[in-house]
Amino acid sequence: MRKTIALLILFVAVPSIAAVVTFDRVTTYTDGSPIPSAKVSTIQYRAYYGPSQTGPWTAGDVVTDNLAITAPDPDPAKGVTLWYTVDASLDGQTSAKAVPASKTVPYPTPSPPPGCAVR
Repeated sequence: MRKTIALLILFVAVPSIAAVVTFDRVTTYTDGSPIPSAKVSTIQYRAYYGPSQTGPWTAGDVVTDNLAITAPDPDPAKGVTLWYTVDASLDGQTSAKAVPASKTVPYPTPSPPPGCAVR
């Protein structure tokens, strides 16, 4: 059974749409014992974003029993990388943050030159 939260950033084609952070549901406590199935749906997850893999982190939305969070900020600016992570809370206890994942919006690629001739 997985003991950590996996994090995946889905790449969005439209730059003005916020990043979407998805992750696996927590099913065990840090000691490896299972979380009762009745409690799994009450776990709250919070997304964070920051400029580097170590933060500093800005807190975003909280969801319960939903495995996708729209990040609290739009996509990074072109050529910039933002890092995202998530944690889980249950019964007043909050997990460590998941291993961060990053998203970079690339600069657009220029069109090829319109013509080329050799004489």
